Amino acid sequence: MRPLWEKIVALAGSNFGLKVLALTIAVGLWIAGHRDIERAVEVPVEFRNIPSDLMVLDNRIDYVVLRFSGPRTLVSTLDPNELKLSLDLSGAKPGSLSYPLSTGSFNIPRGVTVARITPPVVHLRLEPIVRRTLPVTVRLAGKPSAGYQVGQVTAQPANVLVAGLPEDVRRMTTVETVPVEIDEARNAIKRKVRLSNDGKPLTFTPDQVEIAVLLEEEEVVREFTDVAVSARDFKGAYTVAPQTVSLKLSGAKSQIDKLELKNDQVYLNLQGLPAGEHQLPLSFELPAGIQVVEQRPQRFRVRISKPAA
Repeated sequence: MRPLWEKIVALAGSNFGLKVLALTIAVGLWIAGHRDIERAVEVPVEFRNIPSDLMVLDNRIDYVVLRFSGPRTLVSTLDPNELKLSLDLSGAKPGSLSYPLSTGSFNIPRGVTVARITPPVVHLRLEPIVRRTLPVTVRLAGKPSAGYQVGQVTAQPANVLVAGLPEDVRRMTTVETVPVEIDEARNAIKRKVRLSNDGKPLTFTPDQVEIAVLLEEEEVVREFTDVAVSARDFKGAYTVAPQTVSLKLSGAKSQIDKLELKNDQVYLNLQGLPAGEHQLPLSFELPAGIQVVEQRPQRFRVRISKPAA
């Protein structure tokens, strides 16, 4: 008699043996796929039809955890969004509410068992709310790059609707954005940012604003002393006293640092004046952005001995 193991090898090598082997593997896979397993799934919670004059406070939860058991092929493919818990708050009154949860609260497929629901009860508190329209303040964090300063700061929209508890909303005078980082910045900043509730149960409409922060070169003041005073484009004869002026000019640092005053930028305008003595102010033709903040003296004594032809 042939040994048993030789018979098994011979059987596996035959066509019939291959079929038996394939059937055995298929049965094994089927058993593995239908073996019960457990799985915890976070299921999102949706609150529907919240009365417009109320808001949900205390223990408001975004998820409940369901622990399922059942065949692997079913449990492993559960979609949390299809199981979503939807709580209808229409007709709710101010105060505390409790919603006991059961398997009937969820859209659970056949063949799957819920072993545990955490928490088993959803506790809520509804409170009356007030609404106000308030201006938006852009909150900045940090300092721009050296030589730059914050210019115009805007938010769009400039006002938002705030809803919350009366004691919170009535104390507010403005709504701040979350901090906008400007540290070491030298270019304009424009982006959408959220509004800050400062840890209070507040809602905003809209809940984001478009902010713009313009950064400008820092303005400096520079003093120019003993600047010569003369007439521009005047062909006649004249004398002026005093013959120099002291000025303080302000503007962007890059402009002020390289500025050199010339006769055609600080001058006396004598065009059309007759012979004689005149008390005249200075005229200026300075680069855009440069301003005179101080001048000594303010007027000059000019004596025209020969008017322009």
